Amino acid sequence: MKKNMKKLVAFIGTFALAMSVTACGGSGGGESKSSGQDTAAADNPAAAADEAAPIEEAAEAESGGGEISGTLTVWEHDYHFEACLKDVIAGFEKQYPDVTVEYEIKDDNYDSILSTAMQSGDGPDLFWTNGSVTATMGNFVSNGVCVDLTDKVDYSLMPEAAMGLTMIDGKSYSVPWLTMDTRTVYYNIDMFEENGWSVPKTFSEFEELLATVKAAGITPISLCPNSPWTLLFAFEPILSGYDPEYTTGLSDYSVPAAGDVVKGCLNKMLEWADKGYFGDNWLGVADENAQYLAFTTGNTAMEIGGSWEASTFAANNPDLNFGAFAVPAEDGTTGLVGTPANGFSVNAATENMDAALAFANYCATLEAQTIWVQSQGAVSASDKIEASTDIAKMISEGGKGNIYTSWQSVLNYHSEGGEANTIWGEDFSKVFTGGMTVDDFADEISAAMD
Repeated sequence: MKKNMKKLVAFIGTFALAMSVTACGGSGGGESKSSGQDTAAADNPAAAADEAAPIEEAAEAESGGGEISGTLTVWEHDYHFEACLKDVIAGFEKQYPDVTVEYEIKDDNYDSILSTAMQSGDGPDLFWTNGSVTATMGNFVSNGVCVDLTDKVDYSLMPEAAMGLTMIDGKSYSVPWLTMDTRTVYYNIDMFEENGWSVPKTFSEFEELLATVKAAGITPISLCPNSPWTLLFAFEPILSGYDPEYTTGLSDYSVPAAGDVVKGCLNKMLEWADKGYFGDNWLGVADENAQYLAFTTGNTAMEIGGSWEASTFAANNPDLNFGAFAVPAEDGTTGLVGTPANGFSVNAATENMDAALAFANYCATLEAQTIWVQSQGAVSASDKIEASTDIAKMISEGGKGNIYTSWQSVLNYHSEGGEANTIWGEDFSKVFTGGMTVDDFADEISAAMD
């Protein structure tokens, strides 16, 4: 394991900041951006064999640092989280002055790079995964890569919704973050006021707004068709407005994952695309950065995406006056789709188990969680942590207290080995780019569900 990795310094241009996951959360959290496809985990028998002794010898981390020293390396999956990660590291190092924490951000092909590093024995001490939302962490657990943190981390702060992300077969292998990784409609306040547009109160008013914006010669919504994640983060909040009763049913899987409602919503989005509501040349929007750029430069009136994107917009254009609202149902019902976000797991092959467990425990504290939420300007998933920005409060209030389960999470949890989730990752974009019909996609998903 490398112990002298240099901190990766990210140069982020004025209009180029990478999107997160899981994504979100999901979150999501946690539903921030990650690979939604099944990734081959490391086969690490040496780590499994060596795991027991160092873990038994590692004292549970406590404030004050004690005799813990050395260097740790943490891997994160997206530059969006660099600032809050640096702030958490600073808080940890203040408590543990003899420990140096370095980090690397791997924002391209993260899961593949992480698996390769683990297989080669060159992996980080702690690393992000999307938890139980995708197959990566489960595969790592099966191969002895992740430390069982169930009795080694104080999870007393964590709500049940957050703990679900950490668990494989009833044991916890990661520390969640109490950000509410949700989705929202961002809108350009100045543009709305200049044109006399109002935030819609019903789904039909939302559709009328799209037509009105288009008629004014402005693209209503910026959207990238080439990423399943950008499409998901638009689809899920639109689905919640299209049919809130169906979306409520996702929480206990009492509705079909790809039935008539899902097909109807996808066809509605394709209808909007044909009408130019995503732009006349929207199929040429290369990636999420181009999607953000269109909104932050005032070329579109709205952008539908993750709650974590707000800090990206503010960084890209500090003068942008933007707000947020939830896609309303026809009866005016609104809600937020999402979950808390997943955080870091501990590598069973770490050469500094004491420090790694200390860092994991610090991440679970109210201090670290508050730093993470407020530094990110995120929507809080805990009543003990106040959101730090007006936009985060606006997003939260827009849901009117209603929380909806992520459709994509249902695909993962209710199909064998997350097969439906893998299909979604591979084929969702094809529905929007003309490579697959809505019916064929729905049939694929339905066939894979439990």
